[in-house]
Amino acid sequence: MIPKKKDDAASRAQALADMTRLLDGGRTHERAALARDAQRSNRTKTLHTPSGAVITIVEPETEEEIERDREEIRDLMIRSDLIRLGFSAMRVSNRYRFGWRLWQLAAAGGLRSPMFDTGRAVDHPSIVADCPHGHEVPSAACRCGIYFVPHWFPFNRFVEDRLFDGDCTNYALTWGVAVGGVDVDPSGDRWGIRPRRTGRFRILGGLIPEDAPQPSLPVPWRRGVTDRNAVAVEKLWDLGAPNNFHDVVARYQGEEATSFNADDVEDPEVTAWQILRRLDHQ
Repeated sequence: MIPKKKDDAASRAQALADMTRLLDGGRTHERAALARDAQRSNRTKTLHTPSGAVITIVEPETEEEIERDREEIRDLMIRSDLIRLGFSAMRVSNRYRFGWRLWQLAAAGGLRSPMFDTGRAVDHPSIVADCPHGHEVPSAACRCGIYFVPHWFPFNRFVEDRLFDGDCTNYALTWGVAVGGVDVDPSGDRWGIRPRRTGRFRILGGLIPEDAPQPSLPVPWRRGVTDRNAVAVEKLWDLGAPNNFHDVVARYQGEEATSFNADDVEDPEVTAWQILRRLDHQ
């Protein structure tokens, strides 16, 4: 949490700088310096970014204002990365509908949830979450949904540094698109960016370790969990993508899908794995 008191300006600046480095993979120190400058006092600051975007930041006084500032910085970094990497206007405009997930990779190439034993593997690129509470997923009344992190850099840094210490053996990382409605993770920010959840998610491609078994899903796969390969997976799909998101939904909405229900979960107690949960419920 970024401190909000004026006397804690230095601490807030450092926290904001750390968050900025996490979001862009540690490559753009100039933007981090600009963000730090914008937090040194309670006066209004105008932030000019290398991409030409301009953002005005005011020293926050409430938790809501702090979170709003953080979301603006996050969104600015994500949009800047996508534009710098040459993604389509459709992809940039719908940046929170695309994202990454982690799966356990079985010897036969099947993908399974790494948190809970649901008794089944993902056998279709499209997956749907059914809610046992009777809600249309996602709903503010519960936490059911298919969760994803809408930017590669914070997702990968979290997986590498905090979960596996660089060892992703027997795990697959998939990138895809939320075809259904999208809402935020109600449990909060644990990734340097707040995860999203949806009722229907379509896997578009993924990454596996060099020596991992070939996944059975018929989507493009690259061997080697690297920034270069992750961008390549996203760009491969983007090059042939529709010009508007309505056509993206139309392309995948009617596909046969693997369906999971929160009732399939045998042990729903909170664990460290729930940071990467596929389904969760109250």
